[in-house]
Amino acid sequence: VKEAQAKLAAGEFKAAMIQLKNAIEQDENNAGARLELGKLYLTQLNLASAEKEFRRARDGGIPASTVNPLLARTLLMQQDYQRVLDELPLPDDASPNAATLLALRASAELGLRRPDDARKTLLHAQQITPDSAQVHLTLAQLALADKNLAQATLEINQALRLDPGFQDALILKGNLLRASGKPDEATAVYREVVRLNPQNSDTRLALASMAINQNRLADARKEVDAALKVTPNSLQARYTEALIDFQEKKIERARDRLAAVLKTAPDFVPGLLLGGAIEFALGNMQTAESHLNKVVKVMPDNRYAVRLLAASQLRLGRPDDAERTLAASLKSGQPDAGMLVVAGEIALAKKDFAQASRYFEQATQLSPGNADIRTELGIARLAQGDSRALADLQGAAGMAGAGNRADTVIILDQLKRKQFDAALASIDTLEKKQPASPVTWNYRGAAYLGKQDPARARNSYNQALKLDPAFFPAAANLAQLDLQNKQPVAARQRFESVLKADPRHLDAMLALADLGRRNQDQKAYVAWLEKAATLHPQALPPRMALARYLLATGDKNKALAVAREAVNAQPDSPAALELLGNTQLALGDTPNALNSFSKLVERQPGQAMPLARLATAQVVAKDYAAARKSLQGALRIQPDLLDAQAMLVSLDIQGGRLDDALKQARLVQQQKPANPSGYLLESDVAYARKDFAVALAALERAHAIAPSGTLLIRQLKVLGALQRPEEGEKRLAAWLVKQPNDANSRAALAESLLKRKQFAAASEQYWLLNRSTPNNLLILNNLAWALAESGDPRAAGVAEQALKLAPDNPAVMDTLGWIRVQQKQTARGIKLLQQALNKSPDAAEIQYHLAAAYVQSGDRVRARSELERLLANGLAFPQEAEARTLLTQLQAGAR
Repeated sequence: VKEAQAKLAAGEFKAAMIQLKNAIEQDENNAGARLELGKLYLTQLNLASAEKEFRRARDGGIPASTVNPLLARTLLMQQDYQRVLDELPLPDDASPNAATLLALRASAELGLRRPDDARKTLLHAQQITPDSAQVHLTLAQLALADKNLAQATLEINQALRLDPGFQDALILKGNLLRASGKPDEATAVYREVVRLNPQNSDTRLALASMAINQNRLADARKEVDAALKVTPNSLQARYTEALIDFQEKKIERARDRLAAVLKTAPDFVPGLLLGGAIEFALGNMQTAESHLNKVVKVMPDNRYAVRLLAASQLRLGRPDDAERTLAASLKSGQPDAGMLVVAGEIALAKKDFAQASRYFEQATQLSPGNADIRTELGIARLAQGDSRALADLQGAAGMAGAGNRADTVIILDQLKRKQFDAALASIDTLEKKQPASPVTWNYRGAAYLGKQDPARARNSYNQALKLDPAFFPAAANLAQLDLQNKQPVAARQRFESVLKADPRHLDAMLALADLGRRNQDQKAYVAWLEKAATLHPQALPPRMALARYLLATGDKNKALAVAREAVNAQPDSPAALELLGNTQLALGDTPNALNSFSKLVERQPGQAMPLARLATAQVVAKDYAAARKSLQGALRIQPDLLDAQAMLVSLDIQGGRLDDALKQARLVQQQKPANPSGYLLESDVAYARKDFAVALAALERAHAIAPSGTLLIRQLKVLGALQRPEEGEKRLAAWLVKQPNDANSRAALAESLLKRKQFAAASEQYWLLNRSTPNNLLILNNLAWALAESGDPRAAGVAEQALKLAPDNPAVMDTLGWIRVQQKQTARGIKLLQQALNKSPDAAEIQYHLAAAYVQSGDRVRARSELERLLANGLAFPQEAEARTLLTQLQAGAR
């Protein structure tokens, strides 16, 4: 123990701890060692361990008068105020440290918001020891509770006169100076605390926080590093580390550091606020909104959080929600310039340019020298066509300390207006502000492209990459030019060069994945997505793209694993939750999908789309009443949410509420007169009523608004119900003259012709489809059938080609088997038909073909048996009449 004390005196804290632990290992009842170890834990803020050692020391014989004040401090730091009062008895007035323990009990009473009890306890303590530093410190705390700052300062100074090295008093003095706007004086006091106790990590973090506020980020990082050496698991230190990264614009690193903090403490409000700011900066607006919603719920008056939440909602395309979020702050008192700027941006989004200008004008009056606000005013006036806009933007660009946004807006506006020479002049002006910047060369490349000068555009983009080989926008622009010139290898090399400069560049990896997809190199596509996900543990885009690909290719279990990984990476991300819910639905895991979508609704309160997603899962679960309730809730929030309206119409049709369905369809027509959806919904209602003429009229109106092959396919269905299929086929044929590459429309036309036994016409359409989509099993099988039925000898070759593609497909076996039977190759035909029926025993058409084949082979007994079994099933099939006739003939022959 003595050696440990010597080490402590020399500042060798780790060595001291080793000595004390060794002493306890030799004698677990060494109360003195436990007391010293508890003190060391206390200085390091390892409060649980400190409490344990103090109790063991007291049990081992160290007097309660010595240990209880230390225990009280430990419990107070854990905010266990009631335990101080319950577990530490009132001291005898004559006992050592009685006044100190009474003062600490008074601190607990203040923590429990019992100032009158604290006042009585302190009066008692003063009577015992009038000159106790601890008593004066607690009197200062009482004065602060009474909002008497002057008295608090007097009491702290008195405590420090009595004990100049009293760290708790120094810390409170530093906190008061800091709150009073005296950072230099506060820093000096905190430095004295650190000199007295280098292990005081909280004080180092206070110094780091002040350094961050003064933009002394290197100094802040030194203090955090020192704190982490003492308390490596400190959440506050890890949070501060992430905050420094954020201030240094190391956004992704900040996100990765903060993820560990929020995983341990998901309701840590400062961490959620920083998380919201980080995700906002990264463009992940849904996650930003989720974090910020939690902050605003706890701290509704935090203007920064409210402003950032509204900005997130605005960037998610929900200006109405953003306006509601900001409303209370705009009404309560004088809004600050930042709040007015966001309000102006909301007005811009709602195309209320006059209101936007008014907000920006107010913000400019509050902060006349702010170039960013003057820029926003210029943008608002630009949208109005106000002639003052250019002067605002040029004025903002010329302000001292102005950034580049005004110049950028001027350049982008000139590029948009195709004023390319003017844009080049503005780029030259911007280049004087930021010489040797890849951004200016990238803009120059865009201007030269606009002037139809690809050579100089390429040169400009290459200049940008010379300045910064990892500058992705220039690489992406060059890659786009390469792809236009049909040079995919060169495009790939652009992104590989970016990765050579920055091996972790996320956008470059995603771009290489996209190139793999374009080139139908699925292996490369997956490999790049997996690499991006591995190198960026918190990034959602690669995981979301990978999960969607796996779902589309049928690897549902792996897709689920990737979706879960996305949620684990960002538990509060609505996009990740939606992906997980959709994947679970695809797997048929409806209960867990419902759980995921319910969480999505919780993460995004007051939003319509999550409720619509939940309704989708509820429909799958056949809980139609709950789905209807969710959809109605979504439409109360957003009355024109088309997805919810369409689902509600579908539910009402299914439930027989056709009048309600029609009412909703007509509402969509009123809300979106230039959108065909309202008439599509009306057509669905009319079709359910079997009012086919009204259904057709609605579809024709929809087609007049937005002509499409899809609408003509739906018209074909209705015309079929009206016994006028030829008319529908003519409409599709006319459409295909203008849109010959519309494969879906051509397939619908071919199928209709096939059903009507117009085999030659159907064959013609299927040949065209086969040329545009070779090796498509369905097309080949239907083509073979149409050819066979029209007597075309090419039928067998096409069917054999289909069988090679899918040797076990019963529909293909049936087609080829029936063709061989018709070609008098009965044995081969019967074998194929038997195999087909084994694989699909309930397929009535296959069974009929097999029975007919038996007849042709002379096996009338087996033919009769197959037909009897087929017709006894009661299944409807196209050749049912022929089957009955054939069975009658066979039965008559048997007699």
